[in-house]
Parts: sequence; structure tokens; C-alpha cells
Amino acid sequence: MIFNSNVFLVFLAVVSLLYWLVRHRATRRDWLILGASLGFYGWWDWRFVGLLLLTGGVDFGCALRIATETRPERRRRWLWLSLLSNLASLGYFKYAGFFADSAAAALDHLGLSAPLPVLRVVLPAGISFYTFQALSYTVDVYRGHVAAERDPIRYFAFLTFFPQLVAGPIERASFLLPQFRQPREITQRLMAQGLWLIVWGFFLKGVIADSLAPLVDLAFQPGAAGGSVIVWGTLAFGGQIYGDFAGYSAIARGVANTLGFELSANFAQPYLAENIQEFWRRWHQSLSSWFRDYVYLPLGGDRKGAARTFAHVLVTFLLAGLWHGANWTFVVWGLCHGVALGVFRLWRASTLGRGLRIPSAVGWLLTLSVVSLGWLFFRAASVGQAWDLIRAIWGRPSPLWSESYALAVVPALAAIGASDWFQRRFPPETVATTWDWRWRAAIQGGLLIAIVTQWGRVPPGFIYFQF
Repeated sequence: MIFNSNVFLVFLAVVSLLYWLVRHRATRRDWLILGASLGFYGWWDWRFVGLLLLTGGVDFGCALRIATETRPERRRRWLWLSLLSNLASLGYFKYAGFFADSAAAALDHLGLSAPLPVLRVVLPAGISFYTFQALSYTVDVYRGHVAAERDPIRYFAFLTFFPQLVAGPIERASFLLPQFRQPREITQRLMAQGLWLIVWGFFLKGVIADSLAPLVDLAFQPGAAGGSVIVWGTLAFGGQIYGDFAGYSAIARGVANTLGFELSANFAQPYLAENIQEFWRRWHQSLSSWFRDYVYLPLGGDRKGAARTFAHVLVTFLLAGLWHGANWTFVVWGLCHGVALGVFRLWRASTLGRGLRIPSAVGWLLTLSVVSLGWLFFRAASVGQAWDLIRAIWGRPSPLWSESYALAVVPALAAIGASDWFQRRFPPETVATTWDWRWRAAIQGGLLIAIVTQWGRVPPGFIYFQF
């Protein structure tokens, strides 16, 4: 079920009504959330509901055994069982076909043809997101950061919570699970904040991101006519994926607010970042913090010298790239960011880097350039196409303003800049608590008019649903 669809609007209205009717019964609310979440997820393919419950059940049992075992080696065994269960499921459904095809291509390149099986595995929606959330739960129970949940209904309601099930934010059990354990009061502040975030999210997705989608598709067609089209198309994709994903995250947070929950913020105006490290503190924050806490720091972080730190950063981002999809383009995207962040950390630690202050405008432009180069690989269908696009930029140059294409892209990018400025100046919490309701209603009304005029012009869907 897609957020920007009529079916979801009806679904949300029914769930909200039932949720209000059982407002004095927390247990029934957990049952309702679980049932609604499984229905939401099963709308794509009911077969994968069983996979979700199976891997989640393994984690539930393993966490209980970790919490009750006293011998360290036995606790580690249960942790490893949970890790293997999740990673085996993720590895098979997401990467088995990719590695089989890559191995066949490598053997063919070496002149050693081999009859390897062709695997075409259907990818369960959101498997990367809910797998990482489940992994963090068992790891945190093992580390003692959160108590193991003994109520299976509450646990599965937490794991499958439909607003953030398919594309995050990837919530930590220490943050979200306690909210299931306490009474959920839907306050006026939460409702106002939730409605604001929902409308704002639909505006980012349906008005900004979807208006850029056809322009991006045009630029990334094979044999695009001029280097400037590719440059503007790459910038347009940066705007599209931001509006698409930040819009989804805002809707998820808003829906959770209307049910009495708080979800983590996932974006903090990333395109205002003045260095690549700051960008990753602002972009997809739940994923970047996940890789920091469960990959980078366990590898050793920055505690083992500059060379090892660079290697840890590179490995972390290569895995982050592969997490996004089974394609070498995502690996190269991760490599671009890993090298950039590693170089930045080495520069900052050097004597010259400590003494020389880079002007904000220069830092911002360098960061945007690195991020945009990464987006070119991220959006391309293959590494070969990405290189063709890069060669076209240099081989078929044209003035950036000679194309009418740019005139269609610039307003949408300007709208994203204005959106970021507004959100930085007026966070949702501020709007919900300090603004007069008439001001909120006036702005939301304007946004709703824009949303309705664009509704249904682009087929519903979100970019990150494929991950």
C-alpha cells in the first residue's frame, strides 16, 4: 500500500477511527496496530507476511534467551542465531541474483563459461528497513541497552508499525518500544504536529518530487542530447530523491503522531551542509546512525590510527551502498561517499586542515559536487551508463542556460531551498505549539490545493520502497 494513493487514505481513516474507539484499552490498540500493519504490508504480497513474522519471531525468541542466559558464550550463540536469520533472509532475497549474475559475468569475461543458475527472486517490500530494525533490537538487548520484550503482540506491533515499516525511519527499540509500553495519549500538540507533517510530506512528494520525476527520466535516457541536460538532470534527481524520501519520512512521522507516537526525524536540511560529514549527519539520519553504531564503531571507529579509520569509513560506506540495492552503481555510490568522507577526516586531522578555514560557500559547493556525482551513479541503470553520462558532460558541452530544460528544473530546486529554509526557521514542533491555528490552516490549505492539483499525475510510489 502506497502513502500517496486513495486506498491508503481510506485505510488511514478507518484505522484512525477504530484506534480512537478503543482509546481506553492499550492491549486492543496493540492488536489493532499489528492487524493494520500486517494488512498494510500484505497489500503488496501476502506471501511475505509470513517471512516478516518468521524472522521477527526468531528475533523475539533469541532476545528472550539472551536476556535470561547468564553464560556469555550462550548469549553470543543466541545473538549469532538472530544475526544469521536476518542476514540470510536479506542476503537471499536481495543479493542472491546479483551475486550469481556477477559471478557468471566474471567467468564469461575470463573465457570460463559456467552454467550458473539464473535467479530471479521477488524482493519483499521494505526488507532492508525492517531487517535492520530487528537486528538493532537483538543487538541492543545483548548490549543491555533495552530490556527484552516479553509480550509478543507488543513486540510485533513495534516491529511492524505500519507508518515506518517499509521505508523507515529505522527506529531503535530503546526509543520506540517504550512508547508501546506506556499509555498513548493523543494530545492536541501531537495531532497538530502530525497533520502539519502529513500535509508537508505530501507537498514534498506530490508537488516537488513528482514534478521533477519526468525531467530526471528525460536526462537519464540513453544518448541524452547535451552535457547541460545531464548536469541539470543530476541536480534534479538530487531534488527528486530528497523530496520523495523526506516527504515519505514526514508523512510517516505525522501518521505516527496522530496515533500518539513520536518517530525520529530523518532529515535536517542536508543540502545546507558545508562538508560531507555534516551532510551525513543531516541525510537519512536513522540509517547513517545505524551504520555508525553497528558497523563503524564495532570495526574500531577512529581509535586505531588514520589509516585504519579511513579503511573503517570505506568499508562502512561500501556496505551502506550495497544496502541500497543489488547493483554495482550503489557500490560505486558508496565508494564515492566513503572516499570523500575519509579524505575529509584526514584533512581535518592534518595541521593544514586545523589551521585553514575553508569559506562556507566553497565548502557548500564542494559538498554539493560530491553528492551530485554520487547521485549520478545512484540513478544510472549501470556503471557503464554512468560513465557514458560523465563523458557526455565533457564531450558534448553546452552552456548551462542554453537549454530550456534548465528553466523547468530551477523552480523546483528553488522550491526545495525555500522548503529547507522554512523548516529550519519553523520546525514542526514550533508550528504546532506556538502558531495560531488560523495561520496553520491558511498555509495547510494552500499546500492542500497544490497537492490536489497534482494528485495522480505521476503513478504512486516512493523511490526508497524498492530498497
